Amino acid sequence: MIEIKQGHGFLPYEVTPDQWLLGASKLPQDILQDDGNWYSCLPDEEWQKRKIETYGCTIYNTFAPIETLERRRFHEESEYADRFIYIKTGTRPPGNNPHVIAEAIRTHGAIPEAMLPFTDAIETLDEYADPNAITPEMEAAGLKWKTEKSFGHENVFTPQMDVHEKHERLREALHLSPVALSAVGWKKHNGIYVKDQGEPDNHWTMCYLHLDGHPMIFDTYEPFIKKLDPLYDFQFGKRYHIARLVSKPLPPKKWYCFLGSYFKEIIK
Repeated sequence: MIEIKQGHGFLPYEVTPDQWLLGASKLPQDILQDDGNWYSCLPDEEWQKRKIETYGCTIYNTFAPIETLERRRFHEESEYADRFIYIKTGTRPPGNNPHVIAEAIRTHGAIPEAMLPFTDAIETLDEYADPNAITPEMEAAGLKWKTEKSFGHENVFTPQMDVHEKHERLREALHLSPVALSAVGWKKHNGIYVKDQGEPDNHWTMCYLHLDGHPMIFDTYEPFIKKLDPLYDFQFGKRYHIARLVSKPLPPKKWYCFLGSYFKEIIK
């Protein structure tokens, strides 16, 4: 077995009765991908670690599903500034929990990556997380996003559920959105990513497809595409929903978001 040491940044959270759960919530259940395959709508690859490790996986891999959804739903190639929510939530090593992050996006909105980028010019975590980097223009852009879009989230399963039920729920949720999942980052055996029984998760990542029993992952560490064990026992999972509040004509359809079945074959 190969164990890959990485920074990660996922912190567990309590699933409380007031949090929404798949199949028992008011979150709209719009079926967007009949085959549950989001590969062709994935956003650009992003590193949560450049010269510094951010421990920001819960932010990067909450925005990744949102950006994927917007490619499918709005035909928009959005890329959001992870640093904005990182700073707003006061995230620092060892990380944060994804429920806090999703609620912060609902509160503060989102801004373009170009307004607050993460580049190799940033050499310290203090610089990356500097609250003074957020300008009034950024605050206004985040609030504008909130007035234009409705964003929601729900748990796909709870940590106490049986692994088979978790995977059944994961497959169901993938018709509605990509699913963010907690995982152990990372252990590999014979080319498949695995975890030990009862091992606590320390990373937040995104599942874009359940392929022949294997969850397929789009991640913030290389290799960005990962194939997981069929009985990988995730502790936590979330799916997301986004809709427009302001009517706006759709741009031309992005052809690649409607070729899920084709891409499903070529990545086998």
